[in-house]
Amino acid sequence: MKVRQVLIFKSSVKTKDKKNFLMQLLRLHLPQIQAATVDLDDEDAIFRVETEECSVDLLTDLLRKHGIRIDFLDRFIVA
Repeated sequence: MKVRQVLIFKSSVKTKDKKNFLMQLLRLHLPQIQAATVDLDDEDAIFRVETEECSVDLLTDLLRKHGIRIDFLDRFIVA
């Protein structure tokens, strides 16, 4: 059974262009992500991902290869 979860990260994304690049990477490489946001107004550029199948390691590795650093903070299960 798949569990819907929200993954929360601190990110290195600080500009709108970098945010758009990140979203494009997710669409192209991780279709299992249903929704994602980056809060550019937050000093930690909080990155939230809603998914049923994507692991923290898979996401972290993909973004690192493209120059985006994310640090895992928390995970919530969505009922």
